[in-house]
Amino acid sequence: MSKNTKIITYYLPQYYETKENNNWWGNGFTEWVNVKNAKPLFKNHDQPKKPYNANYYCLLDENTLKWQAALASKNGIYGFAFYHYWFKGRLLLERPIDIVHTNKDINIKFMLFWANHTWYKSKEGKKEILIKQSYGQLEDWRKHYLYFRNFFTDERYIKDDNMPVIGIYMPQDIIEKDKMYAKWNQWAIADGYNGIKIIESLNHKSEILNFKRSCVNNQYKIAGVLREPNLAKEIILRRPDIKLKKVIQKPTKPFIYSYKKIMENEKKTALQYAKENNIYLGINTNWDNTPRHGIYGEVFQNFDVNKFKEIFFNMYKISCLNKKEYIFINAWNEWAEGMYLEPDNIYGNALLEAINEIRKMEF
Repeated sequence: MSKNTKIITYYLPQYYETKENNNWWGNGFTEWVNVKNAKPLFKNHDQPKKPYNANYYCLLDENTLKWQAALASKNGIYGFAFYHYWFKGRLLLERPIDIVHTNKDINIKFMLFWANHTWYKSKEGKKEILIKQSYGQLEDWRKHYLYFRNFFTDERYIKDDNMPVIGIYMPQDIIEKDKMYAKWNQWAIADGYNGIKIIESLNHKSEILNFKRSCVNNQYKIAGVLREPNLAKEIILRRPDIKLKKVIQKPTKPFIYSYKKIMENEKKTALQYAKENNIYLGINTNWDNTPRHGIYGEVFQNFDVNKFKEIFFNMYKISCLNKKEYIFINAWNEWAEGMYLEPDNIYGNALLEAINEIRKMEF
């Protein structure tokens, strides 16, 4: 059997209370608040989403993390890419990864994926800054590297040729990223690794072009991952009902995409970059972010397990045939964006079972 591509899923840690979220969103806030409060906004709109057996878990419970890890591993998921929130030394939502790190019987590979964006509070299409991202200089980069290093020593941490892997969500926002990456690489070598491997999220077509230009004479190992459904949505005109001659209009309902069309776009993009050795493919499950954004949100229509199974088969096959090390699925548990692999009250465990069936195939 050929060496198959490893499956990594993005993992959202916002399922426990924090002081900051209670201040910003109200006491008792977790992502489940958005999920439970969601309402159907048009005919046959599948909201609210409900986890199987009303499993509105708390990620401070290590048994929940053990359950997630066991379920993922059983169904062919290689690892979790935990979103990591670092604001020049200030951490947010770090408790779940700390629990994983300190409990060696949570049996799952993992990596940190720095979600390095400013946090906003959106209301009726307008944004308020909650906490602003900044990057600092050498001392700040060193402090951040030392935080990463705590996890690198864990045998479960994902490494490629003895290089710990770090994901970066918005690399284009880091003005001195080359210097920062080079320093991280230097410090990793000093710690006995072969350097670090950076995986940049490629969220827009323009970022792919910039990424390819920047991959020349790097002092570190770098790869990119196609961020879906961002790229697939970008091909389609987005939200024409909101903007007209620079006048903001209040929409009457969410913007609706065809799930079939989105999946076709994802496959086209995957085939376009399949031969690029340092670009990994990405795929999403479903998409519906109306629990967060209401009528300003977006919905994929006519999702079903068979359609997902078909597109995952195609994308996984492309990845395996082109000997790509990883494929990234968006996401393990983005319930308020309708992107999750965890069991729900409609499909049960069907998405994970489909993945497990396909990843055993020989290509």
